[in-house]
Amino acid sequence: MSISKVGIVILNYMTYELTIKCLASLNEIAYDNFFVVVVDNSSPNDSYAKIKDYINKNIFSYEIYLTKSERNGGYSYGNNIGVQKAEAIGADYVLIMNNDIIIPDKEFLSKITDFLDKNKDTAIAGPGIIQKKGMIELPLLISRIKPYNYIINNLFYPFVIFLNKIAKKRIQNLQTPLKVYAVSGCCFVIRTKIFNEIGYFDDNIFLYGEEYILGEKLYKRGYGVYFLPNLHIIHNHSVTIGSVYDSKKITRMQIKSHEYYLKHYRNDISYIMRSLMVYSDHFREKVYVPVIAIAKKMINIVKK
Repeated sequence: MSISKVGIVILNYMTYELTIKCLASLNEIAYDNFFVVVVDNSSPNDSYAKIKDYINKNIFSYEIYLTKSERNGGYSYGNNIGVQKAEAIGADYVLIMNNDIIIPDKEFLSKITDFLDKNKDTAIAGPGIIQKKGMIELPLLISRIKPYNYIINNLFYPFVIFLNKIAKKRIQNLQTPLKVYAVSGCCFVIRTKIFNEIGYFDDNIFLYGEEYILGEKLYKRGYGVYFLPNLHIIHNHSVTIGSVYDSKKITRMQIKSHEYYLKHYRNDISYIMRSLMVYSDHFREKVYVPVIAIAKKMINIVKK
């Protein structure tokens, strides 16, 4: 019996050291039918040359295809280039993977493709993501965004942070796959055929919110998205984005992407309610984000 072909897409922007480390770690994966597409998203440094030199000088247990985008069009734009390349090569599944991801389980691809092979109506499977303190992060969105919940979460943001900490502790004991609205875009596997059907990522947004849009596209077509808590990857989230953008710019990009998602994909929500949702985003940005940033700095000073 033939096993499904997996194309792993890794996007690089100015962080060739992480990409090289990621490529080296993939040599440990015990799966006989995968390849990697590395897309350099028009890095202004010598990332492309460094990665190309590393590939040429080393031996890998899998094939690597390196390409460079014409411009830095963001996460969706760059990943779409890689996905379409993987599709052309014949991938049954595509693993979207940040370059700051490490996969500790050698059987990762076997386990996640086995789940998808057995669940034909499932489009996406995402693993448990281990970040700070060795804990599994919550799925990005368990249920579809509801206007009132969205607004309340923004208006009472500190309380939501507290509740999320409680929920995170509970999810550590979750043993079975959980159907969700969206998984984190840092690492997930999607059926190539369905990705093509829904038009890939929407590259009109630069960064953040891609998962909401992907989840909504799949929701409207009746496809499932699952979080697999027993399958883990390690993500050093602050490295790639934090090294390029400051926290204020990150927050502004998040709000812009949320606004785009609401305007173009959630016409089931009234214009007035969508406006209130966006306003609540700005309220959180102006009131809570600066206070939380100051609190974190003070805590770090005390710890030192």
